Amino acid sequence: MKTPTWRAPQRLAAVALTFVLVGCTANRYEAPVSSFRDKTQQTINVLSSFYSSRNSYEVDLYLQGVAADSSLPLQTTDAYGSPTPLGKPVFSPASIKARLDALNLIGVYANRLYDLVNTTAPSKFQSATTALGNNLSSLDKSFQNLQGATDPTASKYIGPISSLVGAIGEMFLDRKRDELITKAVRDGAPQVDLILSQVRDDMERIFSLEIITGSNEKLATLIASYNADRAKLNYEQRMARLSLIRSSANEVAASVGGAPIALVTSMMDAHKALVQEATAPAKAKATSRSALNGALDQWTNQIQTLSTEIKTLIH
Repeated sequence: MKTPTWRAPQRLAAVALTFVLVGCTANRYEAPVSSFRDKTQQTINVLSSFYSSRNSYEVDLYLQGVAADSSLPLQTTDAYGSPTPLGKPVFSPASIKARLDALNLIGVYANRLYDLVNTTAPSKFQSATTALGNNLSSLDKSFQNLQGATDPTASKYIGPISSLVGAIGEMFLDRKRDELITKAVRDGAPQVDLILSQVRDDMERIFSLEIITGSNEKLATLIASYNADRAKLNYEQRMARLSLIRSSANEVAASVGGAPIALVTSMMDAHKALVQEATAPAKAKATSRSALNGALDQWTNQIQTLSTEIKTLIH
């Protein structure tokens, strides 16, 4: 039987509407998740540089003290038999690497969300083990080996890291896109929050105290050295010393502001807003999307502002 011609426009309209709806579903998360992924990587890059510089910071602080006091010998072991920063790293390289890997794991989480938003075949993803690599797949075991007196906060990473690795693996199951994204965010979010909370606490309780103490000590040393030597210094030498003092004063100001802590907090706020957007009921989507965009904008501004401050703390 021949189809009446009046149905053709209706069918075309229905097909067009279907494509529009599919497009909206596919792109619903595209902009916020893409922004979240990009800002996550920028933040991880800044924080990774900060983490990686902690031992070189201690070496610079030690050398600065020796340079300012000619009576102090340069040595790998002090008068009490304890190693100086030249003799042994103040912070365990293995502990630093494990925390860098924890940040990278959050980067994988952000990348997986981005991939889900931009693929039409989630089941075609590479396996979780391949995506993570052996290093991140067994990251919880790295923290298990670190826990103890030498790294008292390592044990707090074990549970959330193990669960986040599992949540990332779940992202590869063959399901509808929105269902998969919502589940991925709901399952991964608590673990991401716990890892970032621990990173923030490490920054606040360990590295922030290190920087505040060290930067104030360095500034005091430079000032004392300048005042002791200023009468015998020419103009160029005085300006060179004063330039070091100015840099040290900037470091003191940045350390008091807690730039690394503020950057992690801003990342946590944006992630919380992303979770609310992904899990909000349809009638609350407009409000949650507005909150998410605001959090992402705030995070963007924080990265630009705080990364400059953090650079003064990197040696």
